[in-house]
Amino acid sequence: MKNYWKMDDLSILTVPYAYVDHSSYLADSLFSKGSVALKYKGEMLRKDSPYRIVFCRVWKKDTQKFEKAMGNLENKMLLMGHRDYPEFCETIEKLIEEHGRGKRGRV
Repeated sequence: MKNYWKMDDLSILTVPYAYVDHSSYLADSLFSKGSVALKYKGEMLRKDSPYRIVFCRVWKKDTQKFEKAMGNLENKMLLMGHRDYPEFCETIEKLIEEHGRGKRGRV
């Protein structure tokens, strides 16, 4: 399951990411625990969903720690009773793939 996406950018110091979190921001404690330095840039949400897509910038030196924390987020979501989290992430991944193929002209 993929719950984060690295985005393109020209910065030499930071890497932009988008990731799926819960309205109670469960990823924040994982970032704190893993000493991940990041800057929040915004989020997208729907009123009918407890999940949101969060946009952030991570210092290049912290990208491995960020990705490790994101790997732990699925387990935390399931432990907190959010059993539909993997399905929600898969839906977002499919939307990204479909949009990406259309944009690049791939089949």
